[in-house]
Amino acid sequence: MRVRSVLFVMIVLSLPALMGLGDSAESHNRRGNRYYREGKYDEALAEYRSAQVQRPELGELSFNAGDALYRKGELPNALREFEQASAATDSSLSARAYYNAGNAFVQMGDLESAIQAYTSSLVRDPSDLDAKFNLELALRMREEQQQQQQDQQNEDQQDQGQQSEDQQNQQEQQDQEDQQQDGDQEQGQDQEQQSQEQQDQSQGEQPQGQDEQRDGQQPETAMSPEEAARLLDAIEESERELQAELRAAAAKKRKKVDKDW
Repeated sequence: MRVRSVLFVMIVLSLPALMGLGDSAESHNRRGNRYYREGKYDEALAEYRSAQVQRPELGELSFNAGDALYRKGELPNALREFEQASAATDSSLSARAYYNAGNAFVQMGDLESAIQAYTSSLVRDPSDLDAKFNLELALRMREEQQQQQQDQQNEDQQDQGQQSEDQQNQQEQQDQEDQQQDGDQEQGQDQEQQSQEQQDQSQGEQPQGQDEQRDGQQPETAMSPEEAARLLDAIEESERELQAELRAAAAKKRKKVDKDW
């Protein structure tokens, strides 16, 4: 972007508005111009401000102060000075102020405002080739910026679409894995149930005799010492009675034999 920062040099003979003021505002402006040409923008701005104190209504002083602020990089403050200068009745001064304002807007990245400023400059001075060039350049820059934004938007949409597709594929894959896992679990449960049924069936086919024998078994009960003593006495008594019967039978047999002889 070509930047034309016009330095408006105030000369008493060419600016009758300064007549009768003395050389106070003129001398401050002249010193400011000298500092500006030397690249001493802080000193130049200080002189322009002193001149503005003397003649705040002069758009030329606002224009020069705006130039110094532009060079210092204080673009918002420079724009305020150019705005005041653009309100001047002098169409040439107003055109220059709009032109420099357009340059400041470009530096700030505000292409819409820059295009409006260059257009306003050309309305006041249609012969300004620099303003035409910068206007065309700002228009191309805006078009490229819009195209970049559109490309970025399309790219973001594609990324979102790809991300959505990837998420859908991941979800489908996860669903398939879950279904496979559920199928494996069901198959395992069926096999386990079948194995358990076979085991129950095998246990149910055991010989009935064993079951009946187990069912016929009487539970063993413990015997107290008194019961054991009584049982022993009964056994001994039965033994004695049996022995007595045997002896009686033997004696009877012997008597019968003796009588026959």
